[in-house]
Amino acid sequence: MLRPLAARPLGTAIVTWILASSSVAQDIPSGLPGFQSHVAPFFKSNCIRCHGPKKSKGKITLHTLDGDLSAGHELERWALILEMLKSGEMPPEDEEQPGEADRQAVVQWIDAGLREYVKTASSVGAAATTRRLTNFEYQNTMRDLLGFELHLTKNLPEDPNRPYQFNNTAEFMLMGMEQLDRYKENARRAMASAIVDPAPPKIHRTKRSWKATDNQTGLLTDEVPVYSNRRHSPTDGMGLKSWPKTGEFLIRIKTGAILPEGCSEMPLRLVMGYTLNENSSTLQMEPVGTIKLTNSVDHLQVFELRGRIENHPARPARATNRGRQPESMVITPQNLYDNGRLNDRLDQLAMPRAAIEWIEFEAPIADVWPPEHHTRILFESPLRKSDPEAYVEAVLKRFMTRAFRRPVRIDEVEGFVEVYKIVSAQLDTFEEAMRETLTMVLLSPHFLYHTVAEAGGGSRQYELASRLSYFLWGSMPDQELMELAARGTLGDAEVLDQQVQRLLADDRAEDFVEDFTTQWLSIAKTRAVKINIERFPRFLYLVGVGERKGQEVPYRPTIRGWMHAESVGFVRELIRRNASVRNLVDSDFAYLNQPLAAHYGVEGVAGNELRPVAVKPEDHLGGLLTQGAVLIGNATGSVPHPIYRAVWLREAILGDDVKPPPADVPALSDSAGDAVEKAVTIKDLLVQHRKKESCNDCHARLDPWGIPFEHYNAIGRFQPTVPKEGLRVRGFDPRAGKSFADYLAYLKEINTVALDASACVPHGPEVQGMHGLKSHLLADRLHDIARNVLRRLLSYGIGRKLTYRDRYAVETLLKEAENNDYKLRDMILAICKSATFTRLNN
Repeated sequence: MLRPLAARPLGTAIVTWILASSSVAQDIPSGLPGFQSHVAPFFKSNCIRCHGPKKSKGKITLHTLDGDLSAGHELERWALILEMLKSGEMPPEDEEQPGEADRQAVVQWIDAGLREYVKTASSVGAAATTRRLTNFEYQNTMRDLLGFELHLTKNLPEDPNRPYQFNNTAEFMLMGMEQLDRYKENARRAMASAIVDPAPPKIHRTKRSWKATDNQTGLLTDEVPVYSNRRHSPTDGMGLKSWPKTGEFLIRIKTGAILPEGCSEMPLRLVMGYTLNENSSTLQMEPVGTIKLTNSVDHLQVFELRGRIENHPARPARATNRGRQPESMVITPQNLYDNGRLNDRLDQLAMPRAAIEWIEFEAPIADVWPPEHHTRILFESPLRKSDPEAYVEAVLKRFMTRAFRRPVRIDEVEGFVEVYKIVSAQLDTFEEAMRETLTMVLLSPHFLYHTVAEAGGGSRQYELASRLSYFLWGSMPDQELMELAARGTLGDAEVLDQQVQRLLADDRAEDFVEDFTTQWLSIAKTRAVKINIERFPRFLYLVGVGERKGQEVPYRPTIRGWMHAESVGFVRELIRRNASVRNLVDSDFAYLNQPLAAHYGVEGVAGNELRPVAVKPEDHLGGLLTQGAVLIGNATGSVPHPIYRAVWLREAILGDDVKPPPADVPALSDSAGDAVEKAVTIKDLLVQHRKKESCNDCHARLDPWGIPFEHYNAIGRFQPTVPKEGLRVRGFDPRAGKSFADYLAYLKEINTVALDASACVPHGPEVQGMHGLKSHLLADRLHDIARNVLRRLLSYGIGRKLTYRDRYAVETLLKEAENNDYKLRDMILAICKSATFTRLNN
C-alpha cells in the first residue's frame, strides 16, 4: 500500500495562490472531461517519460489511469500523485518544470476528486478487520486481568517488526497453530498461579548474614563494590534452600552505602535466578528491584522487595565435575553505580559500594489465604454450596465479561459451563476443573482478538472503551471505563476528555509511550549494532580479563539500554508537559542520567535515574535528532552513515516513504571503487556513488538529509574531527601512570581530520551541520513534522494504516493542532475525540 509523502513547504506566492485557488481550479472541468482535456495532457508532457509504459521510476505509472476518481479506482495512486505534485518532488528539480499555474490547477482537480469521493464513501463504513492482541498488549492484558505480573511473552513467537511501521494492525497480527499452542501453555501457567489450592501452603524461608572482616583487598567481606569482591562476600549471592513453584515472594535486605565525597547515592539491584559467579554470558536471571541507597553504613536500614517466583528461572539439576548438582536459585546483589568510566578500572575503594548485613527470602506470602487474586475469580458466594452449577455460571460470567471486555451472552456462558462439566468429570478437585475451564476462556478469539462491536449493537461503547485503553495503556479497559460504557456515556465529549486525561496520567500510559516510540522511531535495532571497540574502546563496559575479555559485561544495564530509555523518556516528558512538536526537533533539555551525561559530556548529573536536564548550545543536544539510540541505530558501529540517518529523518520525522534501492543498483562500495580504502567518512564515498546515473537520481534527494549528521559519530557523540584513516585509538589505562586529563589530551591530538557537514537539502537552503538542519526543519517543515506525528498517533490508536479515506480527517485534526502550536497531549486528546477514532469498525 502506498503511503503519501509529507507535503513540502511552498513559497509565499504559491501559498497565497492556493488559498484563493477555487477560481483556478474551475479552469479544469471536474470528472472525466477535465481529465481528458487537461490532466492527461499534463501527465503526457511532464510525467509519462519517467512513469509510463517504457519506464516506471519508483514502480509508479500514470499512463494507465482512467481519470474517473468517482468510481474509486486507483485512489491510493492518485493520493500519491497529489502529494508529489504539491511538494514539488516531481518532476525532479533538475528537470524542466511545468508552469506553476498548470501544476496547481492539476493539484486542485485531483484534490477535489478525492475529497468528493471520500465524502461520499464516508457514509459507508469500512469493513471490520480482525486483529489479535500484540504480544505487548497480551502481556499487559493478562497482568490486569489476573492482578499480578507473569512474564508470558518469552514463550510466544516474536511479533513481526518492520522499520517505521506499527505491528498492531490486521496485516501483522495473524494467528497460527504454533501461536495457539503457546497461548494454551501460557493460559494453563497463568491459571495455575491465579487459582490456588484451598489448604495453606508450606512457607519457604532462607536467610544469610555476612560479617565485616578484612579480605586483604581493602574491601570488607560484607561489601558489594562496582567490580568484584572475593568469595564468601555478598557478591557470591544467597542460594535458596527451597522455594515454591508459584506465588509472591518477599526479600528483605539490611544494607547501607559507603559513599565517597561528592556522591550522594548508590543504586543496589537484586537479581534472582542462576548464580552470576561464573565466567559465562548465557546465565539466566531476572531483576527483582533496585534500591537507591542514601543511608550510610553507620545507619543500616531494612528494605523490602517483592515479586512473583514464577518469573525467575531456576537452574536445572546438572552433572558437574563435583558430582550431580541439584536445582538451584540464587539472589545476587549488584552495585549499579556508573559514572561513565567503568572501563577505566578505577580504584573501587574510591567508588560507592554497599555493605550488606543480611538478606532474607520468604515465599509464598499473602495477607490472607486464599490470596486476593484467587478470590477475584472464585469469589465467596452461598451458591457454591447451595447450587454449584449456578456458582460456576456466575464465576464464568464475571470472568468472561472482564476477559472479553464486554458483557457476555447467556449462550456464551452456557458453552463454557458445558466445558466445565466435561473437565470436572476427569479432574480431582473443583479448583483444577476451574483452572482448565478458564484456560479455554483465555483461548477464545473474544479474548485474543480486539473487541469489535456487532453492527447496530450496544457493544459499540465497549469497543470504544477497548480502543481507548489499548491506545493509551496497551491493555484492557479498567472498571471505570467499563461502567461508563455500560451507561452509554463514554462517547460524550466531556467524558472522553476526562477519561483521556485520566488514562494519560496513569502509570500504565508509560507502556503506551514505550511501545509507540520504539516502533515509530525504529530504535530497537540500536542494541544489535556491532560497535568497533578498537575505534571506541571506552563506549561499552567490557570484560577486562579471562576468556571473555573484550566482550560486553552482561547482566547489568548498558549504555545502549539507557539510550533507548532516553528516547522513550523524552517523548513521555513532552506528552506530560503538553509540549509542542517542535521539541522533537530541538529542545532546551535532554533526558539524561549519569552514564548518559558522561557519554555526551554534560556535567553535574548524578545517579541512574533519568530526568530532564537543561542543556546549553555547546552541549550539542536537544530533540530526537541528537539522541544516541537514533544515531547509533543509523550508523555502522565504526562511522556515521549519512544514508541510514537520512532515511531515518525522512521516514520517522518527515513522514516520507523511502523506497529501498532497486536490486540492480550497485552497492556503495562497488560504485565508489578504490575510494573505499581511503575514505574517512561515508560522505566521501557518496560523492563517488552519485557519479553513477542509476544511483544519482535517488541519492540526490536522499543524501543531503544525512550529511548534516556527520558531526555525530558512530556512538552518538558530537565529534567534528576524527583520526586519520587506519589509526587505532587506545583506551585509557590508569596503570600507565597518566591521568585521565592526559588521555583526553591524547584524543584531541589524534582527531585532526575536520568533517564537512554542510549540504543543500532538496527544495530548501544550504544547511551547515545539525544546527542548520534543525533551523530549517523548524522554519520550513514544522507543519509536515506535525502532520507525520499526528498520522502516526492516529494509525497506532486505531490499529490500522491510514489511507486516502483518512486524508481530510487528518487535515481537520492538523488544523486544530496548528491553532494550538502542535501540542502533543492536545493532539492525542483530539484524536480520541475525532470521528475517525470514535466511529469504530474502521
